[in-house]
Amino acid sequence: MKVHTRAVGLLQTNCYIVEDEASGKAVIIDPGGDGQGILDFINSRGLDLQYVVITHGHIDHFLDAGFVQAKTSVPVLISEADSGFLEDLGWMRAFPGYERMIRPKAITFVKEGDVISFGNTDLQVIETPGHSPGSICLYWPGRSDAQGGEGMPGVLFSGDLIFSVDVGRTDLPGGDTHQLLDSIRNKVFTLPGDTVIYPGHDEPTTVERERTENPFFR
Repeated sequence: MKVHTRAVGLLQTNCYIVEDEASGKAVIIDPGGDGQGILDFINSRGLDLQYVVITHGHIDHFLDAGFVQAKTSVPVLISEADSGFLEDLGWMRAFPGYERMIRPKAITFVKEGDVISFGNTDLQVIETPGHSPGSICLYWPGRSDAQGGEGMPGVLFSGDLIFSVDVGRTDLPGGDTHQLLDSIRNKVFTLPGDTVIYPGHDEPTTVERERTENPFFR
């Protein structure tokens, strides 16, 4: 598995193109802008796009999901609890560029325990409410030496749940600080310490670093 990162949109959201190198199949996580640039990158690598996955229903993470779908006809995946954000932007109408948003026509709901498979890569869906009611993380457990070749640590795409020595905000509609901290303790901190966390903004971190250095858990 190979992870490509593009910072997109006004808030420089991390959009991830996750590539299964053996098959050339790929998924996009959180296309919050620069939809054509994302597609150009995918085409430049000859990738076969399978899904668009939205970690949570804030517009800086899904602004161009419908655009990508209109160009490729791939399914858009999101939790049911956050799917309403795609239909009614509400307070997010204040976000610059919202008026050009294309709403996805085909939405598939994902939930805890679901597996998003593309090629030889499986991403496990983990429900992690707090930043929004339906926030999800996507987890790849890595590859051990016993599976052949060089071992690789696991990967967690965390959306805006947790950042490098920080956590997601909970002052937006639907946010809940208690839920968010519980999600991190019970869903993130139970993963192996060398798991690489790819957050919705800023640089990657690891589970062990957040366990020991994140000020919200000292």
